[in-house]
Amino acid sequence: MMVRTARLEDTPQLLRLIRDHAQYEGGRATIDKCVLKRLLQVEEPPVRILVAESDQIAGYAALTTDYSLWSGARYGHLDCLFVAKEYRGRGVGQILFLKVREEAHSAGCVRLEWQTPDWNRQATEFYRRNGAESLSKTRFVLQLDAG
Repeated sequence: MMVRTARLEDTPQLLRLIRDHAQYEGGRATIDKCVLKRLLQVEEPPVRILVAESDQIAGYAALTTDYSLWSGARYGHLDCLFVAKEYRGRGVGQILFLKVREEAHSAGCVRLEWQTPDWNRQATEFYRRNGAESLSKTRFVLQLDAG
């Protein structure tokens, strides 16, 4: 299993995983093939997408960076980490998570943040095993309509 930056030819498999991830969490991914292709081709994308692959893409992770006024430093945001059902329990998530940590550190981030649904105990335990601690906060979402 190797982890690398997603490429244009990964679009069909990656789009399927993104949609599977959204469905798994009870949501719906609205990204389409054209938008994903643009993200994979732009010189400085707003998100770094990593894929774990062997014979096919087994999982993906998405990393963005932001700035914390409280600490006066950049931090990484693990927007997504998802492993296809048939690859779970094989260490794919661990490999992706370690690579995301490395990428965030290389980008000058002082910490990494993410969220996972409360009901996803497997993910919660995975992150705790990797040294993370949870913060109790309420997540709010406000849809901003274009136009």
